[in-house]
Amino acid sequence: MKKIMADEKLAEMALADPKRVKRVLANRQSAARSKERKMRYIVELEQKVQILQTEATTLAAQINLLQLTDGSNSMAQRDSSAVATQNNELRFRLQAMEQQAQLRDALNEALTGEVQRLKIATIELGIGDSCSSNGMAQQHNLMFQQQQQLQQATPIPFYQLQHQQQQQQQQQNGTASKHESRE
Repeated sequence: MKKIMADEKLAEMALADPKRVKRVLANRQSAARSKERKMRYIVELEQKVQILQTEATTLAAQINLLQLTDGSNSMAQRDSSAVATQNNELRFRLQAMEQQAQLRDALNEALTGEVQRLKIATIELGIGDSCSSNGMAQQHNLMFQQQQQLQQATPIPFYQLQHQQQQQQQQQNGTASKHESRE
C-alpha cells in the first residue's frame, strides 16, 4: 500500500481498478525477482569463467611440459637409434677384423710350413751346390719377406697368398728340374 500511495498514477488507478494495481505491483515484484536471478546468474557465470580460465592456463602449462618431455624423448630416441646404428657398424668392423686375423694366422701357418719344408729340402739337396743354394736362398728370402709383410698391419688377401705359393712352387720345380738336368 505504501508503494501505491507513493506513486500518483497507481493511487489514481487504485481508486478506479484495484485489481489492475495488484497486477502491476505483482509484475513489478516479479520483474525485480527476475532481475535479481539474472544478476546471480551473471555472477555465477563470471565465477565459472574465472575457474575455466585458471584451468585453461594450467592445462596449457601441462601441454607445454608434455611437449618438452616428448621433444626430449624424441631426441633420446634419435640418439638411441644413432648409437644402435654405430654399434652395428662397429660389430661389422670387428667381425671383418677377426676374419682378417684368422686369414693372417692361416697364412702365417702356411708360410711357416713352407719355410720348414724348404729348410728340409735344402738340407736334403745339400748346401754345397751353388745353383740350388742360390735358388733356395732366393726362395728363403722371398718367404721371409712375405712373413714380414704378414706381421705388418697390411693384410694380404687370400688369393694373393695362393698366387705367391704357386709361383714359389713353380720356381722350386724349375730349379729342381735344372738341378736334375745337370746331373
